[in-house]
Parts: sequence; structure tokens; C-alpha cells
Amino acid sequence: MSTQNTQMSENAITPSVLNKMFGRALMYGASWNYERMQNLGFLYMMVPALKKIYKNDTPEMSEAMKRHLEFFNTHQTAAPFIGGVAAAMEENEGNAGGRAISGIKVGLMGPLAGIGDSLIWLTLVPICFSIGASYSAEGGLLGVLIALALINIINVPLKYFGLKFGYSSGSKFIQESAARGTLDTITNMAIALGLVLVGGLIPQMVGVTFGLQFTQGELVVSVQELINGLIPGVIPMLLTLLMCYLVRKGKSPVFLIVVTLVAAVALTALGVLTVA
Repeated sequence: MSTQNTQMSENAITPSVLNKMFGRALMYGASWNYERMQNLGFLYMMVPALKKIYKNDTPEMSEAMKRHLEFFNTHQTAAPFIGGVAAAMEENEGNAGGRAISGIKVGLMGPLAGIGDSLIWLTLVPICFSIGASYSAEGGLLGVLIALALINIINVPLKYFGLKFGYSSGSKFIQESAARGTLDTITNMAIALGLVLVGGLIPQMVGVTFGLQFTQGELVVSVQELINGLIPGVIPMLLTLLMCYLVRKGKSPVFLIVVTLVAAVALTALGVLTVA
């Protein structure tokens, strides 16, 4: 057996490693933060695979960990599937495939967030709690326990088998794509799709409402309605582009969040902005 094949065999992710990842995936949402959303939870889930792949090579391990500290946000039930795909890519590509790994994560997190929200939050959770409510109509915790049990009977296996399927399908996908030379094309498409989806969320996630009004006789002109009538969503877009520019210039995201919060409170007190 060649040295390369021996090294790949030694670094192969075993079922026990995937089980460790699954156990950590159950605590995935415990470290959500405003700066990069679910990045800490995703890295925490990935650590067993990264330790298996990179061993005690500190520089290689550090590079991989930094890569998974990038912004990440998706539905928690879908995260293990993406983690499985990322683990397969780490195993096959290593740090040399860092751009592809980040691109696949960005490309998958948006669509799977939409699917997870629709199937879990908007379908499974209401159904299960409706059933539970019927058992707690006269009070008591039985209905709550039933609802939680029903949700997790479906939710937990989805995470477990999603992780396993993501890893197995990810390995097969990488091998087939490498053979055809299409991985770079797919990566670029995934990045583009992810950016389009994230950009489409800006008007929903960034809210700026002006409170200024101009009065001419009985005519009242709202600045907010005037802007929305001319270019809907332009203020959230401009604010987001400004933040991206400042981050690229080296400004800390935490600093920008604090400044934005203070500015919003001050402008609202002055009547320039209003609570939507």
C-alpha cells in the first residue's frame, strides 16, 4: 500500500467519530451569537472529525478551525447534514480545498434553512403541540411532555441519519466531481446561490424606518413611504453595504453592532427613526 493510501486510511472518519459529531449536534444551538450566528456550534460539531483528520498538526488544525468559525446560519435539524458533507470534504480535500468547503456550506445553508423552517417550525412543531395541547386542556404538564416527545421522535433521527447521509453522499460526490473536474464549477455556483439567498434576506433582517414627516397644508408626506415608493428596500441595502465595507476595512463586527445600537437609540429619541 502506498504512503498516501496509508495516510488516508489512518485519517478516515470512523462511525465512532460520526457518533461523537452527532452527540455534539444535539447541543448545536447552545452558543448562538449575533456576530456569526451558529458558527461556534458548527465548529463544536466538527471538532471530532477535524481531530481525526489533522491529528496533532497544530497549524493545519488551526487553519481548519478558523475556516469553520466563519459566518454560518441554517436550520438546526439540517446542520448535521451540512456537517457530514463538510467532514467528507475535509477528509478528501484537506485545507487545500478550503474555498470549496466554505462555498458548499454557504450554498447549502440557505436552501436547507428554508426547508427546515417549513417542515419543522411551520409543520411538525404546530402539529405536535396541537396534539399536546389537547392533553393539557385542563392544566398539567402531560401535554407538554407528549409534544416534546413527538417532536424529538422525528427531529433526533433526522439529525442522526442526516449526518450519516451527508458524510456518505459527500464522499461519493467529491470522488465523482473530482473525476469529472466539475468541483470548482459546482463550488462557484454554490457560492453564487448562497450570496443571492443571503442578499434576498436583507430587507427582512435589516429594518430601518424613518419617522420624519413633512406637512404642507393637509398633505402629510412620510419620508419612509417616499423612499419605499421610489426604491423599495434601498435603505437596508445601503446600510448592509456600508457594514460590509467597514468590516473589509478591518472594523470589528462587535464594535459595529454596538455603534449601530447606540445610533439607533439616539436617532429614535430625536424622532429621525421610529419603531416599526
